Amino acid sequence: MRQGCSGCLVSVVLLGLTTLLVGGLIGVGARILAASGDSDPVTSPGDGTRAQQKLFDLARQTRRGHTVTLSEAEVNGLLAHHLVEAGGVRLAGLSVRLIGNDRLQLRARSPLVQVLDEVALGAVADALPETWRARPVQFRVGGRLRVEGGPPRQARVEIDEFTVGRQRLPAPVLRLLVDPAAVGLLRWRLPDHVERVEIEPGRVVIRAASSH
Repeated sequence: MRQGCSGCLVSVVLLGLTTLLVGGLIGVGARILAASGDSDPVTSPGDGTRAQQKLFDLARQTRRGHTVTLSEAEVNGLLAHHLVEAGGVRLAGLSVRLIGNDRLQLRARSPLVQVLDEVALGAVADALPETWRARPVQFRVGGRLRVEGGPPRQARVEIDEFTVGRQRLPAPVLRLLVDPAAVGLLRWRLPDHVERVEIEPGRVVIRAASSH
């Protein structure tokens, strides 16, 4: 009788743990697929063209102490109308929010089928209904901009926040879920005469060295 009761107790405990585990996985999945509530910024090709021209001028400019300022709209125009297409990035709605104190927040989305493909779960995607395969998964990445010495000098976003839908995940998971071309946008080479890149609220300030 005691053994029977003990067996029942173990079964109840295992059933409870299994239920919690399955429920937890379902909850995480639901939060990952949930809409984040973010909306795409309004940009125009003109914003991107102005930003592109400023960067071209900066690359050619060797005047000491030269400063270039890009507004948040210009940076988003550059991302939406130039960098994404040129870099072969497999993301939609890529945008940035310039917070200040060198912090920024990147946002983008990708269909579920693409996310599953990135983590080698294409077979799972094939078994899903088309409405689920096309369902957008929303990403939000937060970090701080750092300028690293060289040569060559590089600007790099040091990621410390990664959210998928409404589920917070460890920052290293970003490289598993997002295609390499998009991850490559987090680091770029700077002209040799650029000394600092600073993020202020609503703008990026690029400063050339005062002397060579």
